[in-house]
Amino acid sequence: MIANETHYLTSYSPLRVSQFKSATEVYEQAINCPVGSEVGKIWMEYAHFLEERGRPRTAQKLYLRALVGGVDGDGPSVKDVADQNLLWNEFLRMMQSLRKNPDLTLEDLKSAVENERGAQVDISNTATISTQPEGAANAADSSADNAAEQRPAKRSRWDKKTPEQIETLSAGSIDTAASVLFATSKNMPPEVETLWHARDGGSMPSKPEPALFSASPPKLGDPSGKDLVGIETALRLLEIMTSKTHDGKSLGSVLLELCHACWMMTALKEEEAVKAKEALEKKIANDTEALESNLAARASVAGGAMAAVQHANEQERNQFAMQCAVQREQLLAFSAWEFRKLLYMQQIILSSAKLPCFDGPSVDSSSITAQAKVCSILHSAFYLRARVGEDNHVKMLTKQLESLQKIASAAIKAKPMQQLYPSQLQMQLQQQQLPYQQPPPNFPLPPPMPPQMFQQPQQSQQMTGHYGQQMH
Repeated sequence: MIANETHYLTSYSPLRVSQFKSATEVYEQAINCPVGSEVGKIWMEYAHFLEERGRPRTAQKLYLRALVGGVDGDGPSVKDVADQNLLWNEFLRMMQSLRKNPDLTLEDLKSAVENERGAQVDISNTATISTQPEGAANAADSSADNAAEQRPAKRSRWDKKTPEQIETLSAGSIDTAASVLFATSKNMPPEVETLWHARDGGSMPSKPEPALFSASPPKLGDPSGKDLVGIETALRLLEIMTSKTHDGKSLGSVLLELCHACWMMTALKEEEAVKAKEALEKKIANDTEALESNLAARASVAGGAMAAVQHANEQERNQFAMQCAVQREQLLAFSAWEFRKLLYMQQIILSSAKLPCFDGPSVDSSSITAQAKVCSILHSAFYLRARVGEDNHVKMLTKQLESLQKIASAAIKAKPMQQLYPSQLQMQLQQQQLPYQQPPPNFPLPPPMPPQMFQQPQQSQQMTGHYGQQMH
């Protein structure tokens, strides 16, 4: 029986990541990739990964998919003869171990597969092919895999709390996962290129703006970055940067080293673009000097045809200037696509690290802007940690985390009141902030005046006029 290397350890880190699920996702992306699916080593490492974790049925189906093909009849995924021989030998080793029969030969295994092409190899005590339907086999495999996943975790002898299942990583599995990630992120898929072409329209391609990492670390008034990305995202980043493994090692330092590597990738690409531009300008300058020398020599022997020679020289200069402009545009377009490929690679790497705002490749400007804000916080963090040290930096971030948690809990407590009485609160705010918008009081109008009241002023005016005439 294959020994299960899964260890059950107690971990109460704020960052809880299912390493098995993450590794499985990386392997699935690699074998579904048009480039990675043809590499036999990836299939072999994935099968070893499943075999070591008590999933022999899934590993068996993986070998058959690589060597024979799936149920769709699309043929084997691995076509290289050397890789096929390697996978057949590994497949034979697994079946010999499962049957506890080292006398099983490769010819017997291949003949069994050929007799029942497309079915699953039986992992019982015989070397025959299982004849049960595909749906039943998948159901049995799924139940066996789920049973292996849902085994109860052993209680720790040192703590009575419920432990968390942690997958043990080895140097080989890490190297394989890195190789798979590199193979996945090396080439930009055609659908992503199509999205960039759609974004360009009829204009020249340009570098993605903003870049995820700038040349110098940004100046942040708040180390938590809540002013840039909000409280929720800032909390997640602080939890990642302050988290530790079960043996006390800092996970945040690993993530910051990864971001530092992405920053170095950007710096190298910028340096490469600058050198390419300088080389082109130097070449254009040398070609211009050689062209002017030839034109001057031609004009010196023109004699009576000087006007025609000067006209020809001017046309040649214009043609050369147009060629130089085309070369510059081609270099800018090439450099733009190189930076887009770099962005794609960085998005794949940081998405595999489960960073907030990173969910695979994206060409949307708003998504890239949000990702650049997250990277600016991490850029400032790894620069500051290198200056003040890991312990001091973690202490500072822990205080920031506690402060943000208090703010978030206070906001959560205040939110239900706003949801229960939204109209009343809105009216109170309007009355407090805008008192001049209140309606005027409704006073009763006075009764209409009698006609005599309108006649008295006229009589008084006549009397005044009469006295005035008498005075004169």
